[in-house]
Amino acid sequence: MKKFRVTQDLDYVKGYLRYGHKEGIVEVESEDELKEMVETGEIFDYMHVKVDDYSIEDYDDGGNKVKWEQID
Repeated sequence: MKKFRVTQDLDYVKGYLRYGHKEGIVEVESEDELKEMVETGEIFDYMHVKVDDYSIEDYDDGGNKVKWEQID
């Protein structure tokens, strides 16, 4: 049996972002260096927002074509 990933681009999505968090990976020489980055705010350059929960109210596919690719 073959598997396919099926996608369709949306022209817009309307809804609500409920909550999220920030995360990132930083390479430092020591935990003290990490603490210094937190205290100075430099750590925020390494962190990205991740959405944990959301609600979709409406969307429009604009008649965009459905695409697919075979996956293993």
